[in-house]
Amino acid sequence: MTGKLINPMHFSSYFKLEPSALDDAGLFDPVLNCDTALFIDPLLIRTSSSSTISTAGYEALRKRFGEVIRLVAISEQHNDAGWTAALRHLDLSERPETCLGFGAGSIGGNSRPKELKERILHTAADIIRLGEKDPEMISLMAMFEDGVGPDTISDLTTTAIFPALADLTRQFAEAHGVPVRKLPRYGAALLPENPARSGTPILLVPKDILRDLPLAADWSDVSEVAFANATIRASFNEFVGEITQATLGDKKYAMKQAALSSLANFRAIFEAVLAGSTNYDPNEDILGFYAFRNLLTGQLAAFAGTISPPTAPTKAELVRIVGEIIGHFRRMVEDNNLWEMLWHGNRPRKERAAQLLFFAVADSYCRANNIDISPEMNPGGGPVDFKFSTGYHNRVLVELKMSSGAVVHGYKKQLEVYKSASTTDAAYFLVVEIGDWDRKYEDIIAYRNIAVMGGEPASLIEVVDARRKLSASKRPF
Repeated sequence: MTGKLINPMHFSSYFKLEPSALDDAGLFDPVLNCDTALFIDPLLIRTSSSSTISTAGYEALRKRFGEVIRLVAISEQHNDAGWTAALRHLDLSERPETCLGFGAGSIGGNSRPKELKERILHTAADIIRLGEKDPEMISLMAMFEDGVGPDTISDLTTTAIFPALADLTRQFAEAHGVPVRKLPRYGAALLPENPARSGTPILLVPKDILRDLPLAADWSDVSEVAFANATIRASFNEFVGEITQATLGDKKYAMKQAALSSLANFRAIFEAVLAGSTNYDPNEDILGFYAFRNLLTGQLAAFAGTISPPTAPTKAELVRIVGEIIGHFRRMVEDNNLWEMLWHGNRPRKERAAQLLFFAVADSYCRANNIDISPEMNPGGGPVDFKFSTGYHNRVLVELKMSSGAVVHGYKKQLEVYKSASTTDAAYFLVVEIGDWDRKYEDIIAYRNIAVMGGEPASLIEVVDARRKLSASKRPF
């Protein structure tokens, strides 16, 4: 989830459905009042298990992308009739209906700048001149263009397949008693209305067309799929020079130049990315989205506990309460097997999973004590994982790090910037230990001691042991 999230509201919980109803239908259960950082990958449309998406959706996708290609192909000069019409078809408006993407505290949508459309069309024109006219080649723009990220391509795809998504959503809603109606600006479509955004419908999306970073937008994906071809690798190296010192922009430029050097190169890259596209795995759940929902829809009750309510509206009391919340999170992880939600087999899930689980635990206590908890704030110095507040002046920050990450940098650099930007000197640095930790712990303790002896503010350090444990039946006596 991204942005400011208070009282998370899943589709299933709001409409009083069992989460399994969506799981059985192969649909993602969105949080209605905040975006989830998953994206529709157009390269997965053709293989979706939903026949509505793999047939009508795929046909609509190719038709819309194909029309862009056709108009660019007949355009003889920039800004002529063909070019202008292609710009209109390349609709990059943000789509709030799916509750997906990089939302900043809401699910609102805006139109992206015309300049971005122009760059996409210019690259498309270069590819067409090579002889490639497959409409799905638009999907690769995230590889080639700065500013074209997974959210841009996902929103473009949502617009293209909107009728298929609407039909799929209506079918599910009517089968499960979810109210639907026509909404202004959405024509004859019968869809559920989002209670968090009046007048905006909800579009349900199949889980098998979602990725955390689709379309090879992650450079590790690009290198893996493209560099298997020695010709592409050599061509790429001609443009990028020393890859270890290249920026992401440098790499995208080099990949674009390698792709545009020949039709064979472009098709090799296209086919490699197409073959390598896989959906976000709900079983692996590397970001913890499904574990987060499970906690909020029932499992959290099994770990219910109490904390002493604030005795006065002071910062000291807020610091105490946040400390008790962290303590309860520790007991749940260490003594009640919540650590299992931070692992997939022998692999730890990503830091986002730990952040979501901490939020799920903390949220119920905050609601009971009239405390505002705001995750993923950006107060000017960078993102803060959590800000707890009572009123304007009492604020406590919590930065959560996995022990495998940049723990020392996080303690020495980030929190002091965050505290200054958020006008508070009260903060916890919460480390979720999954290994690779002892030396880092010594380093941050030493840094804190130096700060305290110098009379400087120093964040409190808390550690939660989330290392994999043997089951009780296998532990030695």
